[in-house]
Amino acid sequence: MPATRFYIDADLNGTLTLEGTELHHLCHVMRIRVGEEIELVNGRGGFAKAKVASISKRDATLDILSSEVSPISEPRTILAIALMRPSKLELIIEKCTELGADAFWLYRAQHSEKADLSEHQIERLNHIAISAMKQCGRLDLPSIKVLKKFDEIFDPSYSVLFGDTRKGAKPIEPSEKVIFVTGPERGFSEKEIKLLEEKAQGVTLHKNILRAETAPIAAACLLEHRI
Repeated sequence: MPATRFYIDADLNGTLTLEGTELHHLCHVMRIRVGEEIELVNGRGGFAKAKVASISKRDATLDILSSEVSPISEPRTILAIALMRPSKLELIIEKCTELGADAFWLYRAQHSEKADLSEHQIERLNHIAISAMKQCGRLDLPSIKVLKKFDEIFDPSYSVLFGDTRKGAKPIEPSEKVIFVTGPERGFSEKEIKLLEEKAQGVTLHKNILRAETAPIAAACLLEHRI
């Protein structure tokens, strides 16, 4: 893990101000002092080295020493995940960010454990994605959005796959852009299965039946090696 890497949602040039949770991490976790150098990422391909010019209770002033931007392409791996308990979603977001997922689409399935997420819960998921992004060294921050309808999953510009536990399901094959759909703990409803069979391809993730929180992680790992 880049121990002195921090996230800031800004263009990485000139003089910047670090606030909020990242300020707390800088001061109270990493105990960075004035004059020390740190790394910055903005989740949009930007990377910079900066020197801490000043620290107060409210913010830290950072002087950019050098910066570069890596191009970020449109999402190649999107995980469409049925809403479930926040603790399970947190695990999925953390591990799948580390494994290279580009975006998370959360949807309410007929058998979902939860009907919706609060703004606070969504904000926490974003913080977890930021932390995982910094930890694993990537420069792009995966997006997280909650879909209003199940059929929003079916984007014609992507290959849409879903985890199929039935016998005869094929393994994942190489594809340039993939939306992978995983269901809730109780599985897809008959209506959802019918729609998936019409508009997507069922594939197997493992010889065993995986839990709802394990399936997206397995999918992210397999897709990283197949696209």
